[in-house]
Amino acid sequence: MIRLAAGNSCGPHLLRRTFSALFVIVATLLPAGSFADTASGGAQSVTPAAPASTGNRALNHVIATSPEHKKSLVALLRGRRDLPEWAHSIITNARYVTGVSRIVALPEGAFELFGACDPRNCQNSHIRILFSADGSKVWARLVDPKDGQQVLGEPSADQLQALMTPGI
Repeated sequence: MIRLAAGNSCGPHLLRRTFSALFVIVATLLPAGSFADTASGGAQSVTPAAPASTGNRALNHVIATSPEHKKSLVALLRGRRDLPEWAHSIITNARYVTGVSRIVALPEGAFELFGACDPRNCQNSHIRILFSADGSKVWARLVDPKDGQQVLGEPSADQLQALMTPGI
């Protein structure tokens, strides 16, 4: 068990998930060819991060680099005083843990699904965020011990089903 500042602690599973998320974030920010395969004796570049059409993007990177995604998410969360503090930090300063996105094919089209959670209580306080392909529309499902489940936006039945899939 690792002790963090202010008496917080995190077990190995949360620590492993956090480091995995950090690795993904760093890897998506590095230019192609930053990693080399030294086991074979030669320097072979690794394929760069996948484009948006295949998912595998970190939420904080997408919000920082896509004005359309940020604008729609700000509109969805604006004025919501019933959300936990960490959920509001999704837009401002990334005080959350995130995995990588995946593409979800629904009858309405392709969507990009993200997940994030409270780093102190990931299992019980988390959010799934579903963006339209261009980032102009967004829906979310938040689960928190204090407020229960909240659905943000008005997702279709298929979109809600995608938002209910487990994971971050």
